[in-house]
Amino acid sequence: MKKELLRNIVLIFISLILAFFLFFNEYGLIKYFKLKNDLSELSSQINKIDSDLQNMRSEIDSLTNSNFKLEKVAREQFRMIKPNEKVIEFEIK
Repeated sequence: MKKELLRNIVLIFISLILAFFLFFNEYGLIKYFKLKNDLSELSSQINKIDSDLQNMRSEIDSLTNSNFKLEKVAREQFRMIKPNEKVIEFEIK
């Protein structure tokens, strides 16, 4: 009886130690799930940045190859005009 109780206590103690190391050590499950979540967030950021990069490349391509697009950007963003043109601005209320 005493031997069996001692054996059960030792098994419980060993189980607790293993559970502690399984969850709370440097390579435990808590760390694993945190790193897995971080990896997911970084992957989504990479996908967004790749999408932004593709949009910027297409914008560069259109500005390089299209005089119409280049003129549109020059007029809208930089308020450039051709010689002998007058700018008329309307105020929206």
